[in-house]
Amino acid sequence: MDIYPVRDMISASYLAVSGDTAMLIDAGSETIIPKVLAKLEDLKVKLQLIVLTHYHYDHVGAADALRRATGAPVAIHKLDADGLRRGGRLTVKPTRLRGKILSPLVMHGDRAPVTPDIELDDSEDLQRYGGFGRSFLTPGHTAGSQSVILPNGTIIVGDALTETVLPPHNALPPMFADDSETSIRTIIAIADASRGDVRVAHTGRVKESSLQNLASRARQGKLHY
Repeated sequence: MDIYPVRDMISASYLAVSGDTAMLIDAGSETIIPKVLAKLEDLKVKLQLIVLTHYHYDHVGAADALRRATGAPVAIHKLDADGLRRGGRLTVKPTRLRGKILSPLVMHGDRAPVTPDIELDDSEDLQRYGGFGRSFLTPGHTAGSQSVILPNGTIIVGDALTETVLPPHNALPPMFADDSETSIRTIIAIADASRGDVRVAHTGRVKESSLQNLASRARQGKLHY
């Protein structure tokens, strides 16, 4: 299996490829549309499924156009499906200072609604829908935030975690969390499931040692936000 990050100015989506089949995890902004289509053409693979980790605009902006271009259905957890359909303006709850600074930008402007084709349950075998690996519910950032575990063990977690820039790639809690206590439990669950390759939605892979340290703090009741 090969994994190709597809980046826009804000976030990274991930194109996972196995054989002649591809699955896209998150769908960034509209700027990734030509990048994804070009990669599919270059690799001679067919996009079979678009899985969204949650409904925030920086993860769903290309979903409708890519669905039209490829025929791939759009899947999201059932708890975030209404937010995806509704569109409009986001409301976020910052967990730290950087989030407070950025929240006016995040909550500015309206997002176009997207109608999902598939509403996933808490743990799903994605082969049922043409993809591969499985999804599992990792809530806290939003009620329906979900992660994807690929067959090679890589976990793509969307915004359930973030990471430091300097030093690079140390695991941090999400910048925004609708439910902080649930988010903290999710960090433990991701660390327990990790086999060493956990990728987040903005700058890439987090260091395994930093993820386990973060989860250890959470287990000890020392992580608060």
